[in-house]
Amino acid sequence: MKYLPALATVLLAAGTLGPGTGFATADPTPDPSQTRYSLVNGCYRIDTPSGPLAPAAGPFRIHATTLGEYLLYGRTKEVVDASAGSIHPAKNPSVTAVWKVDGSGATGFTLSNAATKTSTPATFVPDTGCADFPEAQDSATGTPGPSVGADGSIIGTIDAHVHVSAYEFLGGDFHCGRPWHPFGVTYALPDCASDRTGSNGLVADFLDYGGPRTSDTAGWPTFRDWPKPSKLSTEGTYWTSIQRSWKAGLRVMTVDLVDNESLCTIMTDRRNPCDDMTSVRTQAADMRALQDYIDAQAGGPGQGFFRIVTDPAQARQVAASGKLAVILGMELSDPMGCGVFLGQPKCGTADVDRWLGELRALGVSSFFPVHKFDNAFGGTKMDSNTTGLLVNAGNFLQTGTFWNVQPCTGPGHDSPQPSVPIAGDINQLLAKLTGPLLGGAPLPLYPSGTHCNARGLTELGRYLINTMIDQGFLIEIDHLSEATADEVMSIIEARRYPGVLSSHGWDSERTTQRVYAVGGFATPYAGGPAGFVKAWREARAMQRPTGDFGFGFGSDMNGLGGQGAPLGAGVIQYPFTSHDGAVTFDRERWGERTFDINTDGTATYGTYADWLEAVRVLGGPEVMTDVFHGAEVYLRLWSQVRR
Repeated sequence: MKYLPALATVLLAAGTLGPGTGFATADPTPDPSQTRYSLVNGCYRIDTPSGPLAPAAGPFRIHATTLGEYLLYGRTKEVVDASAGSIHPAKNPSVTAVWKVDGSGATGFTLSNAATKTSTPATFVPDTGCADFPEAQDSATGTPGPSVGADGSIIGTIDAHVHVSAYEFLGGDFHCGRPWHPFGVTYALPDCASDRTGSNGLVADFLDYGGPRTSDTAGWPTFRDWPKPSKLSTEGTYWTSIQRSWKAGLRVMTVDLVDNESLCTIMTDRRNPCDDMTSVRTQAADMRALQDYIDAQAGGPGQGFFRIVTDPAQARQVAASGKLAVILGMELSDPMGCGVFLGQPKCGTADVDRWLGELRALGVSSFFPVHKFDNAFGGTKMDSNTTGLLVNAGNFLQTGTFWNVQPCTGPGHDSPQPSVPIAGDINQLLAKLTGPLLGGAPLPLYPSGTHCNARGLTELGRYLINTMIDQGFLIEIDHLSEATADEVMSIIEARRYPGVLSSHGWDSERTTQRVYAVGGFATPYAGGPAGFVKAWREARAMQRPTGDFGFGFGSDMNGLGGQGAPLGAGVIQYPFTSHDGAVTFDRERWGERTFDINTDGTATYGTYADWLEAVRVLGGPEVMTDVFHGAEVYLRLWSQVRR
């Protein structure tokens, strides 16, 4: 290997290498088994031809920022930085503290820094005395094995609706925290104060408190008041939390890429454009970056538990190996740019065809034709009460009209809308939030009684549903108005298409019954374990074309949906073991904070492991059999319709 001396020259000039020091403290013989990925989390002295790198700061804990790139974390909890023409310790990492490693132990490593655009040969010598790089703990001991039964079926659970990528939505500066950060947990789960200014803060306060903020925003390491089941604007799906639930048996997860253009436009601070499909592209790329990050922590490409899949055969292979098959879905209010304004659609059939091709290329396998606002495909199932007022204001901005609410004529109905003015602080907060959306127009009130959105499936919506069937997309039935859902299900029934999903309980009981009857898959909103067990009993009684039954849940974590409340003292005993007996769980730990589902509820995605144990305690072995058959039933359905 040709020696490029420039980096060593810089190091010598900065006094971070010791000329003539040699390799006095450890055996410098290269380890031929080392790879550029296996260095992760190790403790090393780094030797170069001119001597040890930064001997006063080392040895170094090697933290992966992505595959093959690292922070060099020293004994004094500072990183090695290359900026302003020198190499020096820095308390806060930046791009100039990221070091790329190429080569191998057998052929020799090269260490380079993008900031200096130079490189030098390097030997990573195992050492002791390194500081531990900060990280959240999944508090799970043991490793799950292959997840295949004697008959070849997958044994594992499915979360059919979660928003791991939601940190990018509403302009990217609303949601506090993210599931990972190249520089680690202290950056991924920060203090939320900076995200709580202007209209961003008003919306967060409305969602989290129903009024002015009343709690501490501190993140790592104290987490005094978040995450909580009721905190809708903060991160819950940190990657070690996903890992904890995977260790508890999660084998299939649908990550719904999500955004809302109208709510995005009222945000004072935003770094992303308010365009739904641009956001989908960004979030799809983010999920692949998260996969790379998890791979990097596990020791190389393909080594991590988090695997994005694009077809049922690939998903089955991943789940059977004991890893987590991650399916990409899409939940937008203006999908494929197909909004409607004053009754006129913003797209046509050619646009639908073009976008379906791009979605398939992005790896999106399922999506909602309608979500939150009316669009060119049909009407939405309205949000209720005060939240309904806010979303209806967004509908006005997006479509030029409020929802056309009429008395329901059939057994199903949409969510009730306010019939009398809202009083108190919440009214003042709503006025601040909706003012920019309405431009002086008053919020509507509707007559008391049952409320249904009169807008049904449009002609373009019929084209979309039939084309989704032709191309083997999974159709998400939730969030459709009763009128729209009825017409969509009629098409699905006429074409005998089982690829229909109700992934988080945003439909009527009648629609759920029709989903099951056609061979589709329904998972209720997870909520509390007791409510989930009740939903399981009801679902088991519904008619299905075969006797095959599996059950799952839709967590909706990070999706502006509340999670399960505290269970009460002593419902779950810690430690507990996984369904397969391979993993033992104590309380999940983020820095100084531990999470106990008895007192904290389903505060993090990791506490879905605890939630599952509560389902076992409350529902018994029969519900566990069905829940651990959920992934298999979903994959069988997908394999029937995938084109």
